[in-house]
Parts: sequence; C-alpha cells; structure tokens
Amino acid sequence: MFEVVEKDEVARIGKLYTRHGVVETPALFPVINPSKQYVELSRIRDLGFSQVITNAYIIKGTYGDSARDLGIHELLGWDGPLMTDSGAYQILQYGYVDVNPDEILRYQVEIGSDIGVILDIPTGYPRPRDLVEVEVNETVRRARRAILMLRELDPDHRMLIVGPTQGGVYGDILAYSARVVSELPFDIYAIGSPTTLLQSYNFTNIVKMILTVKSTVPAGKPIHLFGVGHPLIMPLAVALGVDIFDSASYMLYANDDRVILSSRTVRLGELDRGYVLDGCGKSAGELLEMGKEERVRLIAQHNLWVLSRELAEIKQRIREHDLWGYVAQKARQHPSLYRAYVALSRSPLFSKLVSKLASGLKVNAAQLNILDEADLARPEVQWAGFRLRRLIEGMGDLNNALVIIGDYDEPFIRTQVAGELIRLGVRVFLYHGAYGLIPIELSDVYPFSQTTRVNLRPRRVSLKVGNALIIVEDRYRDVVKYIRCEGECTVLYVDSLKNIKAYERYIRSLLTGNPQP
Repeated sequence: MFEVVEKDEVARIGKLYTRHGVVETPALFPVINPSKQYVELSRIRDLGFSQVITNAYIIKGTYGDSARDLGIHELLGWDGPLMTDSGAYQILQYGYVDVNPDEILRYQVEIGSDIGVILDIPTGYPRPRDLVEVEVNETVRRARRAILMLRELDPDHRMLIVGPTQGGVYGDILAYSARVVSELPFDIYAIGSPTTLLQSYNFTNIVKMILTVKSTVPAGKPIHLFGVGHPLIMPLAVALGVDIFDSASYMLYANDDRVILSSRTVRLGELDRGYVLDGCGKSAGELLEMGKEERVRLIAQHNLWVLSRELAEIKQRIREHDLWGYVAQKARQHPSLYRAYVALSRSPLFSKLVSKLASGLKVNAAQLNILDEADLARPEVQWAGFRLRRLIEGMGDLNNALVIIGDYDEPFIRTQVAGELIRLGVRVFLYHGAYGLIPIELSDVYPFSQTTRVNLRPRRVSLKVGNALIIVEDRYRDVVKYIRCEGECTVLYVDSLKNIKAYERYIRSLLTGNPQP
C-alpha cells in the first residue's frame, strides 16, 4: 500500500507500507553488498536510512538454501524494510546471469523479501534499436508471467513486487513498455537502466525517461528510478514524480576515492588537505594518510550522509511547497543539469504532466523567482498560464479594456481607482512579463503576486477588444510592442502609476466614449 501525505505539484511525500515497517518517500535504498559491507548496517540506519536493498542473485549464489532457512533479514541482521534485486544489474554489466526469471522470483519470496523485483532485461546505452525492441518484449513477457506466478507463490501478497519499464532513450519503445506494464497490478513501477546515462551526466535523457513513464503509469503508484543516487539529479527527479531511488554510488565512489558533495563529485586528492568531510568528521589530509580499507569506509559513510541530507532537504522543500525553487537553484550548479532543466520548457510530455497532476494551489508559498526563460517551464507558471487562458477565453468579446504596465505599491485591485473602473464595466488587466495579461481579480493571488522576474524577455500577448487603453510607466515604454491589439487601441504614457488618479477622468473618457471636462 502507498499513501500520499504531502504534495508539491507533482512531487510528493508518501508512506510505503511493507511487512517490516513503513518507508517514507522520497527514499533512497542504499545497496548492501552481502559479501563485504564496509559501512555497518547500524551506521546506515543512524545516517537516516531505514531501508536497504541487496541482490537476491548474489545471495542465492553465495548462501543458497541457508538464506531460505534463515530468511534474508536474519541473514543480514536487518529488521527494517528490505528490497532485493533480481540480477538485472549483472545482465547490464556482464550480459548474462546463471538463473532464470521464475527461479529468482520464487527465491525472493522464499527468503522473505519485503520488496522484490522481476528479472527484466535492462536497456543499455548505447544499444541498437532492434535489439532493444526484442529485449523489451521479453521483459513484458516476464512481467506478465511473474504476476501469474505470484498468485501461487505469494497468495497473501506478503512481498511487494516491482514492475520495471525498459526502452531507454527510445521514447516510443519506453512508452509502449510503460503502457503494457502499467496494465499489470504491480505495487511499484520502475524506470529501468539510467545508470549509464547518469555516468555520462546525460541528465536530459534521464528526464525524458522519467516523463515518459510518469505520464503513463497510474498516478497513485510509487515510481522507482533504478540505480540513481546523486544529489545533483535527485531533486529534479522527485519534482517530476520519482518516489524511490536505489544506488551503490556511495560505495563505488568511495572505492575510487571520490567524494560526493551536494553539487558535484570530486576526487579526494583534489580537496584541500584541511577540507573536512562532514559525514565522517575527517579532513582530506587525514583520509589520505589512512589505509585503503579505513579510508573507503569513512568516505562511503560521508557519501551516505550527503545523500541523507539531500533527501531531508527535498522533503522539507516539499513541505514548504518550494521544491521547484530548490530545483531551479540546483539546475544552475551544473551545465548538464541546466540543459535538462531548459529542455522541460520544450517538452509536451512535461506540459501534459503538469496539466494532469499539478494544482498550482499553494498555502504560505515562497517567493517565485523567474530568472530566465527556463523558469517559465515551472509547474506554477504553466498552471497559471492554463488558468489565465481559460479565464480570458470565458470573458468572450470585450467592448473595452484597460491594460496597465508598470509597478504599483499595492495590488491594483485594492485601489479606489480599480473599484471605480470595474463599476464602469471596464475590464482591467495588469501586464506581467512572465504571464502576460492578468485580470486584476487575480492580481493579489498566488503566483501572480509572489513572482519576481530578472533578465526575462516580455511575453507577447494579443488582446481582442473593441476599445483598449494601455497605460504605461515611462520606464516600460519598450514593453508596449509586445501587446497586439485587435481593435481600437490608445497608449497613455505616465511618469508613475502612483499618479494614476490624476488621469481618472481622461481614462473614463477614452474607455466610455463620454468626454469628461
């Protein structure tokens, strides 16, 4: 069972219920090596991880029937939620595993996994399209068979089951896989094999994969992004609807003397010797003087600490309804991530996802900063655009309208002049560079009243009206060219909107056709 307890647009905090406890999502399952684990499981728990993942294929090859007899929790000494992978990663790495899909599925049930994964065929990158088509069809076949088998193997549904989607960068194949797999009653749907893309910082294609799957599978089911565990990409992935991650990055990087930081990964030798790794309390110099095994253990511990802190920050931003503000900050920390962020503005799938799942309704929302064109793709901005278009279209043909371009000390709808103009039957719009024309009835609601913009080209708008008056502060003269009037249009330049009261009679005259003395 999966329960959503908090939302921020598409992102959410949820509770995934398993036999051995509840996993609060978004969550990372650290990969546990059953043969040699450098960071003790008790330390992993202390760092904030109540759930782990291990490899059933390796467990089977190493422990065999002993794991069946003891159970996986007893074997590893872990009493919390435990997920097992099926050996698909080994297929990705080596092209083959010595086990069949039915056998490893049965084994996961028998050892008492809380969450199991079918043995799919992961899509590598690069990979010829014709081979990917064959492999995806085989994964679909295995998914269907697994659901049928589990009715007999696990009639009480004690093990949650993950249904992977495959297809990689071939969007149409991935969409087919997601559509077919989502018709099967899996508890969790997974996005398969982004690992090789992550290694090359190909965040744009990872984002496309997330959007393809998220826009297809049932909205109420959790989404697992296989093999991703880096603080650079995690906020954006969660913002797009990912709930679960798993990764051995903390350990793999440590083995190579690489240190995970919030915005990057660096080699230990590149750090100043006095630089302290907060997750282990040791300086780079101290670590370099240690033996290999102890150094790896402490770097891995630090890497896990960074990942834990990142997840805590993501959850806090969701609770503050400001995750996209955090995503915008993160995106500007790495050029590859920024390219992925910019690509959202050109993605029909993202717009579809926003219109389907985002609400735009926020309580105590933070300031919304539009720094450049890329920020116009944010769900809050897109949702506001949808709402404005529907509202203006619903107004029908307008006889007269007033458009105001400039800055005012308070929301214009609260001014005396605004009230008088409304009573005259005049439609009043405020022009905003990010949103276009905003009816003054909405000028003091989110996000219009909380948006600041920097370095943004004004949005072009059209206004179909019999008679329009545009009042422009002198410093915004260049903005007038972005408004196209269909009908009579008069432009009035003023030194400041603070003095608009002085033009009241003139405004009435132009808009009503009744000259005022």
